[in-house]
Amino acid sequence: MECRVLSEKPRRASVNDTVKMSLLCEVDGSCPLCRRDLVVKKNKKNVRVFDVAHIYPLNATDHELAILKGEVRLSNDIDCEENFIALCKECHKIYDTKKTVQEYRQLVEIKKEINKIKELSKLWDRQTLHKDILIVAEKIGSMDERSLDNTKLSYDALKVSDKKDDTFGILNEIKVIQFILIFFVPIKEALKDLEKQEKAKSTFICSQVKSYYAVLLMQDFRQDQIFEKMTEWFMTNTGIDDRSKSEVLVSYFIQNCEIFSEC
Repeated sequence: MECRVLSEKPRRASVNDTVKMSLLCEVDGSCPLCRRDLVVKKNKKNVRVFDVAHIYPLNATDHELAILKGEVRLSNDIDCEENFIALCKECHKIYDTKKTVQEYRQLVEIKKEINKIKELSKLWDRQTLHKDILIVAEKIGSMDERSLDNTKLSYDALKVSDKKDDTFGILNEIKVIQFILIFFVPIKEALKDLEKQEKAKSTFICSQVKSYYAVLLMQDFRQDQIFEKMTEWFMTNTGIDDRSKSEVLVSYFIQNCEIFSEC
């Protein structure tokens, strides 16, 4: 009986190269705990120097079962990609041998954020933006200082402070306020011009923006993250390669009640 116990080995996960590369991309090639590179150059070749770690342990010890009792699990199937994360070998060893509830919760939160981004990517493919928003973006870039001075919005019209929360950040708030003051009127006029070409075109664009904002909100992103994702979304869907133009457009839709508002 004793010999049989000694011969038993802990069950180990079988992870193929596709899953490993997916996990590596999830963490942008860096260990999420210590930020070490997970791929290094050796003899002019790229070498993977990471392990696939189980967030909730595959072969939990009595100690691990006790400290993780009642803790959130990312999946009912412990041996699946939802419960995997790429860690450098040193962090993996420490995590496996000296696991704490705090470290477990940290990895759970990291993986939750990763899963949110992955889910967003799937939804992103189904969320489009009317190509004519590019016309509006081009108008922003073509305006000179004199024309901008003549179209500035008054401070009395600003409501950004009523819409933002503590997650938006003071730097984002300052940037958005400045963009709104300078560009709100020109963008509004450009959207009106689109409306003259085709009825309800600007309304359709606004509804698309609000729809994508709702997708981000359902994924429980913070306001600073929403601003970032909306900016990337505009750039991807319109071909705008100037990030500041995209941020100007997002700022307009914050002021115009498509995002960050119930109006």
